[in-house]
Amino acid sequence: MSSRCNLVPARSWDQTISDLQQLNRSRPRRLLCLLTWQCVIYLIWTERNNRLHRNIFRSSDSISTLVVSTIRTKIASIRLSSPALATTLFAIWMSST
Repeated sequence: MSSRCNLVPARSWDQTISDLQQLNRSRPRRLLCLLTWQCVIYLIWTERNNRLHRNIFRSSDSISTLVVSTIRTKIASIRLSSPALATTLFAIWMSST
């Protein structure tokens, strides 16, 4: 998703945060980029903890599938409060996966 969000791998955490804050996209695209970033960070952290503390390892394909599933679930949860935004987010997400 990073190439579609126009993010370049940063050399530092500060640069990454700065890049995310300066995303020059429409509101739905910016929201989807940020949501995807949060999801990936969370799932990588969870994977790290599972490997270190539980000796449980998932494949990168499994983690990627989980990202897609989590984003779809999050978009579906937005549908109740903002159907138009959810429809737009889902259309953008489906065009990029």
